[in-house]
Amino acid sequence: MTAHIPHLVVLAPWEGPSLQLSMMQWRHLSKVLRASQGDRVTYTDGLGMTGQGRLGNQVVERGEESFDERGTEIVVASAPPGSKDRQRYLVEKLAELGVARLIWLDTKHGTQRVAAASKVFSWVLAAVEQSRGAWLMETGPEQLTWEDLPTPYVVASPEGPSGRPHARTVVIGPEGGFAADEVPPEAATWNLGPTVLRVETAAIVAAARLLAPPV
Repeated sequence: MTAHIPHLVVLAPWEGPSLQLSMMQWRHLSKVLRASQGDRVTYTDGLGMTGQGRLGNQVVERGEESFDERGTEIVVASAPPGSKDRQRYLVEKLAELGVARLIWLDTKHGTQRVAAASKVFSWVLAAVEQSRGAWLMETGPEQLTWEDLPTPYVVASPEGPSGRPHARTVVIGPEGGFAADEVPPEAATWNLGPTVLRVETAAIVAAARLLAPPV
């Protein structure tokens, strides 16, 4: 049976032959994973640089390194789910899938509370380490408006067609849907399926479908 090799996010800049780990990372490695000095690890700066090294005393001894191009530019613009647990689920799953950016969208029927930036960033870090990714998903604590969204975008809606859209940005509405006058009239729409999905479920389904290779 192949031993689990931990994957770590160690933020840039990378200087010298070793990279310092945070106390939280070291505690998790030593206490939870029971890793020892000399064990193999992989690591990334979250900006495409990856490496294979060995675990030292609260450091990673650097080894062979390379750059991985970002595989996707998919953006999800979503109204924040109503609880922090559901926001965490949405953030973690989108980061695991490899979504490039998550935008919190300010909507008339949506919640106005978003988890603190430090908390959201910690969720992204954990998800990238879990999924062995090379890129951190970009996100922030502020809620943007329709005018701020990258174009072209497509809005998830039961009234839309079900075919794969050409847009790389998908917009997910709040519980109860968008207000009648909220969605720009020229916006393209996209039907995600026959059932009504929760905010976080719709965001994950939409991202997974956009990330899947065209049939």
